[in-house]
Amino acid sequence: MQADSPDGHGLWIEDTRFLSEYRLLVDGKPPEPVSVVADEGALVFEMKADPFVIRVERFVQTGLHERITISNPSSTSAGAHLDVVFAADFAAMLRVRSVLPRRPSQPIVETPGWQSLVLRESGSETHVTQVVARPEGKHHRVELEPGQEFVMRIDFMPGNGEEVKDFDGALQRIHDSYHGWSAECTRFQTDNLRLNELIEQSLDDLRMLCERYSTGVYPTAGLPWFAVPFGRDALFTSMFALPVNPEIARGALRFLAAHQGQRDNPETEEQPGKILHEVRSGEVVESGLWPNILYGTVDATPLYMWALTEAHDWTGDDALLRELWPAADRALAWCLEYGDSDGDGWLDYRGGRPKNQSWKDSDDSLTHTDGAAATNPAAPCEVQAYYYRGLMGMSRVRPELKAHAEKIRDRFNKDFWMRDQRFVAQAIDGSHKPVMALTSNPGHCIWAGILADDKAKQVGTRLMQPDLWSGWGIRTLSSGASNYDACSYHNGSVWPHDSAVAAAGLRRAGCAREAEQVVRAILEAGIAFPDRRLPELWCGTPRVADELPDDYRNSCSPQAWAAAAVFSLLTTLLGLEADAPHGRLRIDPLATPLFNHLEVTGLHFKGERIDFAVDGDRVKMGRVPSGIKVQK
Repeated sequence: MQADSPDGHGLWIEDTRFLSEYRLLVDGKPPEPVSVVADEGALVFEMKADPFVIRVERFVQTGLHERITISNPSSTSAGAHLDVVFAADFAAMLRVRSVLPRRPSQPIVETPGWQSLVLRESGSETHVTQVVARPEGKHHRVELEPGQEFVMRIDFMPGNGEEVKDFDGALQRIHDSYHGWSAECTRFQTDNLRLNELIEQSLDDLRMLCERYSTGVYPTAGLPWFAVPFGRDALFTSMFALPVNPEIARGALRFLAAHQGQRDNPETEEQPGKILHEVRSGEVVESGLWPNILYGTVDATPLYMWALTEAHDWTGDDALLRELWPAADRALAWCLEYGDSDGDGWLDYRGGRPKNQSWKDSDDSLTHTDGAAATNPAAPCEVQAYYYRGLMGMSRVRPELKAHAEKIRDRFNKDFWMRDQRFVAQAIDGSHKPVMALTSNPGHCIWAGILADDKAKQVGTRLMQPDLWSGWGIRTLSSGASNYDACSYHNGSVWPHDSAVAAAGLRRAGCAREAEQVVRAILEAGIAFPDRRLPELWCGTPRVADELPDDYRNSCSPQAWAAAAVFSLLTTLLGLEADAPHGRLRIDPLATPLFNHLEVTGLHFKGERIDFAVDGDRVKMGRVPSGIKVQK
């Protein structure tokens, strides 16, 4: 680990870095890396420092825990000096990301502790890292005969962390938790081994990112930069994962309801009924520089309405719907009373932290075709689509909302439609003019069903034109735009969750061939990355044969909605449509070159588990519990 790494190296606990530097040195030099294996919550590094072979086993559990084994496979005795070098800076994540300025370095005192030593920031009771080493000490002289080995254990823990005395037992419990998670999730097994690796990695990533709270599990947004609860990200993730593990949705919906806005607070942008943007902690919160809960997003609130009713479509869980209906009602009240700040009939944002408050929340993500920034309050197209879909979902309990939703749909098809482009404007800006940039956002609109059928097909066709279609997915901004940059965060890059949404929309719009093309491209990108993992995003440079996707340097990996996007893509490919309240599940697969055969085991639907197999576009049912009708 290096504190100045652009990748945010360190041991992070609740937005604070408790370990910023860490190196293992043999005779003053780092060992030569040989391999690394990541599996079921643990890492195993293999290294060498002639003649020694070094194996490091690592896992994280309220701290970082390692077992270092140095062996001598040579035929002669050998010796070396072994040093463990470490430091803690107790930096805040928002400062390391340069969202807030770095504060002056604070003195860090290293003192003997109860078991080994303690790193403590001067004047702080909470910025404390315990370091427990066995054998004790940071420096050791190792003398090994042929075949002998030296074993060292080292634990880095926050001040309130618990020492791991039984390394093998704790490691086994980590493995067991991954096995248990796997058993709770739907299994997808194809005849494409590399695709299977991507699917397995995505399941493991969701397990790794899920934290448990009193409200249930909640998916952390991504590592390293967003290792905290986010509202929008969790709602997307939970909806994508409903057929795989609906507990994510239950936990996310309960957590967000428990932290729903209660009052007007301009500093945190809290308003009654509003769904949070992010939760932060640590020094920047304690010093008043950043709120503990920031509500600065316009889309999470209508997304909550949609996600709750989508969860009901998949689970048929009437008790959950009743439990959280008051939260959905409050979210609807926010949309009606606060969401339209300028009275033009569209949900908008005026800007704060951040300036742009839809999913493309970088400062430069909403511009007119000449590159000029759009004025606020801005009403993004996809936010209106989420609201429409949320209203349609809630109409199952409040039928009068359907007429309201249909009025929004009719008006949307007039106000946001760009006739010449046969496409949807990215937003309506503060001067009530359409932002006519050609972006990926309309893919969310066809997903939500807000567009008329003919317009949805036109949008689907346009998304696949070369300026938006990179070959590795749909670009966030057309390559013909004046401010296009293939490696911009939101102005030309490809985000897997964004393309997954578009794929679902393409399927809904009747563009099956294009939907399969998007699904295949994103999954092939995940297969192409060496770790078989979909990162947060990659650059929108055109696909070239035999070349990998162009990596975005500071992308989070893993990222929750990227991992969950794999299952949204599979859902689209399988043509899954859920109506649990009436016990009906539709399976309508598309044939794809990705695989010939797919086994689906334990699909979650209406509180039951379903098994089936797919060959091309043919379905063979296995276990189907009584009371469930499968339409093929």
